[in-house]
Amino acid sequence: MQIREQDVETEMNGKPFAVAGSEPPLYPPGITPPDEPLSLLAFLMEFPKNPLRALPRKLYEKDILVLRPKFPKITYCWITGPQLIEEVLIKQAQSLNKSPVEKRVFAKSVGDSVLTADMDHWRWQRRVMAPLFRHQQILEYVPQMSEAAARQVAIWQKAGAGVRDIEDDMTEATLAVIMATMLGSRDMEIGHRIMSATERYLSKSSWEATFAILKLPEWVPHPGSWRMNSSSHELRKIMAGFIAERRQSGGKDDDLMGRLLVARDPETGEPMDDEVLINNLSTLLLAGHETTAKALTWTLYLLARSPAWQDAVRAEVAAITGGETVTAEHIDQLAITTRVIKEAMRLYPPVPVIARVNTQFLQVGGENLPVGSNIVFPAFVIHRHRKYWDDPDRFDPDRFLPEKEKAISRTQYLPFGAGPRVCIGQSFAMMEAVVLLATFIGAMRFEWDGKHSPEPISRVTLRPEGGMPLRIEPL
Repeated sequence: MQIREQDVETEMNGKPFAVAGSEPPLYPPGITPPDEPLSLLAFLMEFPKNPLRALPRKLYEKDILVLRPKFPKITYCWITGPQLIEEVLIKQAQSLNKSPVEKRVFAKSVGDSVLTADMDHWRWQRRVMAPLFRHQQILEYVPQMSEAAARQVAIWQKAGAGVRDIEDDMTEATLAVIMATMLGSRDMEIGHRIMSATERYLSKSSWEATFAILKLPEWVPHPGSWRMNSSSHELRKIMAGFIAERRQSGGKDDDLMGRLLVARDPETGEPMDDEVLINNLSTLLLAGHETTAKALTWTLYLLARSPAWQDAVRAEVAAITGGETVTAEHIDQLAITTRVIKEAMRLYPPVPVIARVNTQFLQVGGENLPVGSNIVFPAFVIHRHRKYWDDPDRFDPDRFLPEKEKAISRTQYLPFGAGPRVCIGQSFAMMEAVVLLATFIGAMRFEWDGKHSPEPISRVTLRPEGGMPLRIEPL
């Protein structure tokens, strides 16, 4: 179906045009869950390959599932019902700490940062960083986002029509954004070192998680130990170098690093020391570019498989921007673009699993959870829950039309988590995703090869098995 600019204007006036029904319903690849919880042996075989394969079918249908294996002797609780998630993740947030599994996975790379710290150590880091991510502050970074997007478009246009691995391109584009906005650098030679180290670290993270679940000592090596150790050392060395260079030069403070260097705890007036700065810059780097890269990778895949929605986004971008660079003034007007991104993150949440451990006894959904229980909120499952979503495996951005989105519980849709520890960079990530997607779709056409149907694989972030080859053609 051809979407016209006047159709977009009609939607902007509150009367959405019909994309649904213009092409066959799209059911993109998901996970075929096991019918019952896996035995320990089966779990150990599946989890390192893809943790999502270890989540049983019942989780997609029930609100809570508790297992109490004899080994390792610990209670495991998966919560997928929005009301129970609200009760635990938000109302009982003071009784939760970060999961020891997650802490161990990230220990070498980000240390005790705002991502992994608990209690007072987390609170003061959050207080220092929160002002840096206010909406008005982030709007100042839109030019750098547009510049990075335009640079990627130029690479595609120079290469001409052909098949490319979009996952690699999205990683490079979002890293360019983070380099410019966080570090004030456009040196992509260093950027490529960061990309390589990040990939090496996350690709083996499921082994670290498996050993943590089994409570094996940290000194016991696994198939990814050397790679994770060397890559984390590389990442932290790069961050330390940036900090030392900035301190020595006394340079600008209009990027995130400069603002962190001069930031003070609003209650105590204390700054961050170098170790805490390295921890948090590494966190922003890992979380900041990797999650947005994966969100855009899956979004472009869905649009390649749904030409009508791709045309709708393209028409909106043309109508709003007039073919010019995306600016801060355009962000709120790109409603269709935003809906598509939100639906892509529903089907493929960038962080597919949220985990906590309780510091107090909890009673949830009729289940008793002793102190130290592993409590998991699997966003990938929650977003496809049979009870709470209509036709949950279908791609349908109209779920996020304003009147429909109001009916979605805040704990039914968790692309950025929920509660006090909701992702501090969620506004930055959404703004970046809108700017990049609008720029890409406004300049290029993306086509599916009709064959590649990637399994979503959890490696801290949600990755497509075998990458994401798409055919790209300049308009």
